[in-house]
Amino acid sequence: MRSRIGPTGAALATLAIALSCAACTTPVGPPSPQSGCSWQSAPPTGQQPPDSSDTVVLVDITGSFWPKAGQQASLPGDPTAIAVDALLQNFGSAGTRLVSFGTFDGSSATVDWKLAGAALPVPTGDSAQIANQQQIAGDCLTSTVKSAITLAPQAPGTDVMAALAAAGQQLQNAPASAAKDVVLITDGLSNTGCLNLSDVLSKGQSASTVLSSCPERAGLALLRGIRLQLDGIGFQATQPPLDTAEQAWVQSYWTEMCAALQVASRASCVAAAGQDIARAAAGSRLSDPAIKFPVVPPDTTEVPVPADLLFAFDSAALSASGQAYLTLLTEKLKAAGRGITKVIGHTDAAGTASYNLGLSQRRAAAVSAYLAAHGFTRVTATGVGEADPVCSPQFTANGAPIPSCMAQDRRVQIMLGG
Repeated sequence: MRSRIGPTGAALATLAIALSCAACTTPVGPPSPQSGCSWQSAPPTGQQPPDSSDTVVLVDITGSFWPKAGQQASLPGDPTAIAVDALLQNFGSAGTRLVSFGTFDGSSATVDWKLAGAALPVPTGDSAQIANQQQIAGDCLTSTVKSAITLAPQAPGTDVMAALAAAGQQLQNAPASAAKDVVLITDGLSNTGCLNLSDVLSKGQSASTVLSSCPERAGLALLRGIRLQLDGIGFQATQPPLDTAEQAWVQSYWTEMCAALQVASRASCVAAAGQDIARAAAGSRLSDPAIKFPVVPPDTTEVPVPADLLFAFDSAALSASGQAYLTLLTEKLKAAGRGITKVIGHTDAAGTASYNLGLSQRRAAAVSAYLAAHGFTRVTATGVGEADPVCSPQFTANGAPIPSCMAQDRRVQIMLGG
């Protein structure tokens, strides 16, 4: 994204006028912030050229993304700088460049828009003058962003899907020819709304499953084909921070969600971590429940893993987020000094028994191979198909499947020893 450039030609011109009027009673200076920022609140004139770009930026103001009052944390990226750079990225292009900026917390009703389709100033003059105009616009945006992110969240928790849906709705009237960008600045630790990462980990909800259950599906569908960038994913400000394996799983899951949303930049929408910068909070914020990552109790003999967390539908190939989850699990097992003896694959009762047996065996073998590559080499793999259900019945009296029951039977048992 484009970086801001310091004032040059226009600033020198202002200085020359001031020197030539040294005897004047009223000093000449730069425009006041109010006049320089009036474009942020100016209503559309109806005579503007068609939109050439439409950029939406939302910043997470919840308790996990910001340190407690009076504290600071060293975290990748400066939310203010990322937001302003994103909003200014099309400053020099032709046409009308609309920008929207807001904050979000734990509810779709409390997405707080500070700018909603404001038209950036039309740059004029030579390159030095345009650079100065960009600097002035950047100063206005910086002031707006800094003021917004100091506000306390109105609703507890973090609802990232609601924020994404709000961004989609903000873009719904942009012409098809306009460049459309959404930047969400957040740790991604969604714990309320249709995406609760604690539920994902315990119930094995794939990104596509979560997406299909979201009440904001209409707004989320509007993100299809747009460029989405997620900054800060996995880097919470509260203590203790996520460990490396936990971060990797969160980032991998959000990459999977980008694919489910069908955004244009799905492979790279989770931005790489930038340089660490001190982040501080100006006030107190509502508590933000931590994500419940898997634990390995010392007396447990098995770890059941929902198959949907590891594999796509009808597949025995470990997904990227599934591999990240197994890495997370192996790190916890190593820390606890536990070994793995066996992997057992299970399926639900949909389909034929012979097919389900083969699928469960292939899945168990895939998990065993991944564990072997991560130091657990003496692991046997077996599949039992639909033969050992933990939930019954899986079908109603009329023969209709019961999805909640079937989901419990699609699982992989990791048997522990040592």
